[in-house]
Amino acid sequence: MKIVFDLIMDFLFPRVCKGCGKMGKDLCNKCFRELSIAEQICPECGEESLMGWTHKRCKKKLGMDGLIVICDYQDEKLKAVIDGIKFDFNKELVKSLLKNFRFETGESFDFLVPVPLHFYRENWRGFNQAEEIAKVVGKKMRITTLNTLKRVKRTKQQSVLKTREERMQNVKGVFKVEEKWKNMMKGKKVLLIDDVFTSGADMRECTKVLKEAGAVMVWGLALAH
Repeated sequence: MKIVFDLIMDFLFPRVCKGCGKMGKDLCNKCFRELSIAEQICPECGEESLMGWTHKRCKKKLGMDGLIVICDYQDEKLKAVIDGIKFDFNKELVKSLLKNFRFETGESFDFLVPVPLHFYRENWRGFNQAEEIAKVVGKKMRITTLNTLKRVKRTKQQSVLKTREERMQNVKGVFKVEEKWKNMMKGKKVLLIDDVFTSGADMRECTKVLKEAGAVMVWGLALAH
């Protein structure tokens, strides 16, 4: 029955590759292979870092311990894919982008935690793209995804703010760990998930809140920077 349904949907809403416009797939094999792999960076200063570890000089008590990023956001095909996820509401693109996903940090994690959207924005989109990424990654890594964080204030979109300082101020005090999860965070290692790491303000603020709740390590994972 599902096969028939998929055939009907493909006929009514044919899939078009976000990279080249070719019919048949959301992201064709050729465009997938051509996506630019990201250089790994320190999540605190943004400079190059082997395997994404936070530089020793950048380490903070409530700061991120590392960051893994998959693709380069300057790649126009990658931008089109992420726009397809966020603005065309195409969750299947997450699976397409992460189909050969592998990474190694030298650490094991207890939970995956997606960066939350505000209630209104998630309702408008119908899903939180960070949570969809976490579901795919969690299945591959066999790690549980927990929605431990909540966005308690509606803020301006980070993309409309020009400076790092504006973005940091915009998310200050925006996140909290929900009460029912606070005890569970103590002593745990967390992999924090988002779609794009630009200034990193969201992830750093989420990390601060998770560590205040007792997490001993927080890495980030993003599709692109």
